[in-house]
Amino acid sequence: MLDETLAAFERESGYGYDVQIHATQALLETLRQGGAADLLIMTSEGIDSLGLARTDLGRSGVGLAVRSGAPKPAVASMEDFISSIENAESVAHSRVGASGLYFARLVRDLGVTPKKIVVVDKGPVALAVARGEAELGVQQLSELAPVKGIEIVGPFPDEVQVYTTFSAAIPHGSRHASAAQALVAFLRTESARSAMRRNYMQPL
Repeated sequence: MLDETLAAFERESGYGYDVQIHATQALLETLRQGGAADLLIMTSEGIDSLGLARTDLGRSGVGLAVRSGAPKPAVASMEDFISSIENAESVAHSRVGASGLYFARLVRDLGVTPKKIVVVDKGPVALAVARGEAELGVQQLSELAPVKGIEIVGPFPDEVQVYTTFSAAIPHGSRHASAAQALVAFLRTESARSAMRRNYMQPL
C-alpha cells in the first residue's frame, strides 16, 4: 500500500521521504536503542506501548498463500481450513510477527498437527512459499499481497480470524512534524484508502 501511496504523496505535497521497513517488534527495539523517526506506522498496540497519540489507518486479517500455479486448497469453512492445514506438506509462518505467533497458538489450541512447520526468521513468509520452501504460507493478507510468485488462497474462516490495526503516530522529537502530519492526512484520503483495499486492507 505504501509503495502505491508514497509516490503520489511526494508528487502532490513536494515532500521527500525515506522509508525504513521493519516488523513492529524490530522497530520497537530500534526505538528503545535510541533510533529516531519522524513518523511511525505500525500496529496500534505497538504505538500504544510508546504512549503516543495514534491515527488508525486500516486493518488486515490473516490469510493463506500458495506458490503461483499451485492448487488452492479450500479454506472457507473451519472443516476445510483444518483439513488444508493438516494435509499440506509444509506450512510456513513468521517467528515473531503477530500472524506467526497467532498461528502457532491457534494450531495448538485446535489440536491441529501440520506435517511440517517452516518458521521464517526474517523477510516475508510469502517468499518462502514462492521459493518452494513451503506449500502454504500464513501471514497478514496485506503482507502477502505485494509478493510476486504467490497466490492468495483466502482469509482464515471468520471463527478464527483476527485483525491487526495499523496506525500512524508522530513521535516526540520528530524533526519534520509538519511533513509527517501531511502524510498522515494523505493516508486518510480516498486514493490512499483505495490502495489499502487493493492490498487486502480494510480502511478505518
